[in-house]
Amino acid sequence: MKYHQPYGITDPNGSYVNGDPSVGRAGSIPPAESIEYPQREIVNLITDVNIAAPTDADLHQLAKAIQSSRLNYSADYGTANAYVAHLSPAADDYFTGMVCRLKVGATNAGDSTLALYPLSPKHVVRPDGTNLQQYDLIGGQIATFVYDGAQWVLTGINAAGSGGPIYLTAPRTYYVNANTGDDNFDGSQAAVGTAPKGPFKTLQKASNAIAKFNLNGYNVDVYVADGTYAPVQLPQVAGQGTVSWHGNSATPANCLIAANQTNAAIGFAGIANYMNGFKVTHTGVGSVSECNGIYGNGPHSLSIDNMEWGATVGAQNRLVNGAQLRFGLSAFKISGGTPGGPYSPGCFIECSQASKADCPISVHMTLNIVGAPNYGTAFIRCFDVGVVDWVADVTGAATGQRYLVMTNGIINTGGGGATYIPGSIAGVQQSGGQYV
Repeated sequence: MKYHQPYGITDPNGSYVNGDPSVGRAGSIPPAESIEYPQREIVNLITDVNIAAPTDADLHQLAKAIQSSRLNYSADYGTANAYVAHLSPAADDYFTGMVCRLKVGATNAGDSTLALYPLSPKHVVRPDGTNLQQYDLIGGQIATFVYDGAQWVLTGINAAGSGGPIYLTAPRTYYVNANTGDDNFDGSQAAVGTAPKGPFKTLQKASNAIAKFNLNGYNVDVYVADGTYAPVQLPQVAGQGTVSWHGNSATPANCLIAANQTNAAIGFAGIANYMNGFKVTHTGVGSVSECNGIYGNGPHSLSIDNMEWGATVGAQNRLVNGAQLRFGLSAFKISGGTPGGPYSPGCFIECSQASKADCPISVHMTLNIVGAPNYGTAFIRCFDVGVVDWVADVTGAATGQRYLVMTNGIINTGGGGATYIPGSIAGVQQSGGQYV
């Protein structure tokens, strides 16, 4: 709507004047547009907001319409990852600072766009400028976006995630496939379907998705296809439940987690994770990497079954600062040793600082050692009140020192004797360490 000056005034911004008979001054004659168009604008705004029909019985409808904020709100008319808002009135263009509030129709699987119909879609980013991650947009929730002149910025989250946890209301299943997967998929099915349906490509993508959950009494299962995978940091999740990672329990070597630069092939946090059917290796590229196979640091625990350890540079299992590794009753395998590196010893198990490696005592686990792998420090090193319960039925042999226990560490073999732990050199007990 534009300004309509009085009749007879050539200045498009000319002002209206009041008539004054006392001085013989005629008042301005208003054109019809100057009366009709402002009313139309007000009525159209009230109608666009659609909270009530325009009426003379309420002279606060304009204020209420503005107060409702519905001019910038829409339900979602798009699909997961490609969201569409129908604003009323329809937007003519995108403008810097424009706000859109959208009731999300479907949870996103990753990178996403938002379009204001009938305009073309624009990319959506987090506040730090990075692409959206899975579960940044949750179906049924209202999300707020601000246009920065080039793309939409999702507000109300930090760079680490979407804020508070997502409470599971049912068990959840994910699929990972190094060969056919894509981390832009949603991980919801084993086979590649119509995007975004399909398996993740990396274990870390699945871990990042799970990290946003409160398990709320439900379990999450991750089924991992045969392939070679990059290292993974397993998630720390809230709530009661288990996160089970299923590899190839019959042939763990077919599901290989191979590291060459990170501290570990598998790092773990929280108390919910369980892994079954994986092989780990670490080639140890880089001068500051600890080069561990499995690594726990802090009051976290991981349960494992049917695992295989290939060659690593650092410890194949390293536990510090109260971490716990729990071996199950299944068959474990060692197919490579470790010389040790500058930041981690050459051990099958190193346990220190009140950490614990827990093998079932009442029923023995089984361990198959192939190729006489060598351990540069000791097969088991335990110190600083660490505890290793080692009761295993072992086939095959390792070379190197059997054990080193000191500074109030405890290795409990259930009375197995000095040669019970694999190795070719006698173990050492010193400085308050106990071997029983």
